Amino acid sequence: MYIGVMNCLPELPAKFPLEMRENAGNMIHANAPLELYSYAVHSTDNSFKFSGEKSFRGFVNNKCSHLIVTLANTLSLDKPDGERYSRFKRALEQYEVPIVVFGLGIQAKDSDLEQASLCPEAVELLQYLSHRAEALGVRGEFTKRVIEKCCSVKNVFVTGCPSLFSRPEELLKLQENSKFENMHGRPSFNVTNMARKEERLLLARGINSSHFLVEPVSKAMHMFHLKLMAGDNQEPPELPRFLSRILKNRYYRIVKNKYRIVDSAEKIYDFYQKYYRLFRSTKEWYTFNKECVAYTYGTRFHVNMASILSGKPALWLTHDARTRELVEFCHLPSISLSEFAASKEDEIVQHIDYSDFFNNIGGLFENFNEYLSINGLEKIKHEFTSH
Repeated sequence: MYIGVMNCLPELPAKFPLEMRENAGNMIHANAPLELYSYAVHSTDNSFKFSGEKSFRGFVNNKCSHLIVTLANTLSLDKPDGERYSRFKRALEQYEVPIVVFGLGIQAKDSDLEQASLCPEAVELLQYLSHRAEALGVRGEFTKRVIEKCCSVKNVFVTGCPSLFSRPEELLKLQENSKFENMHGRPSFNVTNMARKEERLLLARGINSSHFLVEPVSKAMHMFHLKLMAGDNQEPPELPRFLSRILKNRYYRIVKNKYRIVDSAEKIYDFYQKYYRLFRSTKEWYTFNKECVAYTYGTRFHVNMASILSGKPALWLTHDARTRELVEFCHLPSISLSEFAASKEDEIVQHIDYSDFFNNIGGLFENFNEYLSINGLEKIKHEFTSH
């Protein structure tokens, strides 16, 4: 039988990001079950109609053993959306097969369990998912503790990010490419929130160093890039506010003796024409990483994950509870964003140490395979041993 897959999109249309709000990093998450199982079918894949079914719901209920639901940052402690949770629960109630949750995480600024609470609609959704699944998969220990505290759910299982296990052959290449002497190509970086001065510093340093910038979300950043690429002897477009602030150097005085700064608009224009990248398919993204990137660093979890799933090392700059719980559980190399801001430019690569990751990756695969087995899914084959 087939396995149905729904929620996060495995590819994004041309209207992203100008006319469609989405995070390209979610493609990495969406493709995980499709990479793991050749007989998995996503709800956007119209091929299921050839099996005689008129809807994805009919296809899943009549031709599938399970429905994998990729959830990503569905839950939020800071900005809960009760109606969204209720809508999603109503949609899931149309499916009759067992549900398997991939990657459920909680978006939160900090890990204060005492203050954590979920709205009633979120509690109802999680209790429903717990009832429909043999084990409820979550990304990290913080998410597990919040759900257990707020929902009285007992079958929560920490898996880490399922995308980590989707391309084990690339992790073998990562083992070689993470050695300093094997890092060939140009570094790549990513940013999340330009309201943070540390991330503006991250962007400024990346511009100065001519590192690739991979952008997974920003409409404003992409529009600026497109206007520059249109060119045709027109006047350069106005700098977005966050780039103007970098250019004016309002907050670099405390570190001006340590770092070079962006000192001209021309440098910014040149950077966004040459080194800016945005992807709408994982195939294109992985190819770029393989051919062009030495290593990746930044605050976007799945942009960094795309790097290691291409066999290229990455360094996570942590800044919230979600990122911290993921890198800690998966033993991924990381430093805090504030620690990065206080470091020198040539110190980045010194933090890219995968020894702890490879000491634990065998056990992480065994843990994820246990989760799959509990839910009645086939285990993943890999070549790593647990220590």
